[in-house]
Amino acid sequence: MFRKLRNRLIFINLSITSLVILVVFASIYVISTHSANHRPPMPENSTNYSGEVEELIEDRIQNEKNIAARELLVMLIVSGIAIDLIVAFVSYYLAEEAIKPVREAYEAQKVFIANASHEIKTPLAAIAANLEAADIKDNKWISNVEKETAKLTELNGELLSLARTDLITDVSMKEVDLTELTEKSLESMKPRMIGIKFEKGIVATGKIKINAADFIQILEILVDNAIKYSDKRIDLTLNSHELIVANDGATISEKDLPHIFERFYQADKSAEGVGLGLSIAKSLADRNGWGLTVENRDNKTKFTLKF
Repeated sequence: MFRKLRNRLIFINLSITSLVILVVFASIYVISTHSANHRPPMPENSTNYSGEVEELIEDRIQNEKNIAARELLVMLIVSGIAIDLIVAFVSYYLAEEAIKPVREAYEAQKVFIANASHEIKTPLAAIAANLEAADIKDNKWISNVEKETAKLTELNGELLSLARTDLITDVSMKEVDLTELTEKSLESMKPRMIGIKFEKGIVATGKIKINAADFIQILEILVDNAIKYSDKRIDLTLNSHELIVANDGATISEKDLPHIFERFYQADKSAEGVGLGLSIAKSLADRNGWGLTVENRDNKTKFTLKF
């Protein structure tokens, strides 16, 4: 994120500098060559030369003008490149200094979220355990507490997962049977798919080297999102380099599509959750160098993971 910001600042500085250099140097070149080519004619009372000699002198002068113009052009180009290089180095330094406080604050925020989420996890688990142990039935107040505790536990888990994604940059690769791994993960999600037609198109992938933990987490996030928003059907396609999850629910509006992977962004404000799931999936994909995209196609919302 900060690398993109730094590069953008450098690009803006270089673009402005290059434009100014181009305009100024072009003006210098045009003015200089124009002045050289429009010198006043020799006075009438000047020494008279024969036609041949006069023509020779004119050719010599014109030749010197052309040489001078070329030398000026080369000098301006070299000077422009040198100035651009200097500006690039200075811009890099200034951009790094400008985003340094923001980066430090962001890193501190990530550590805080990770630590806070970890600390909150224990009391939430204790509350849930005590509610279960109390075994109080048909009490709406207790039911409300259980429901809100479950929401807090889910939110806390997402925050912790997001913080870990930001803090842990190492990618653990291992050889796995992706088909078998996917089938096991989907089996655990079947109870939530009651009433939904789930169509699988899994091509036997054999064993491939991949970050299995991140792949499964992305898979579960995408399927979970499809379950939430589908009407009657979810389609899943998997091969050795691509995962596609599509649902037949209401498609995402064009104005929301560019923001769908942003943190805490919710296209459907009435939906449950806080808009972290897809952001986590995108962060995991980026960390592994995978591509995760979304589009509306054939009245379906389609997520594609290329790995």
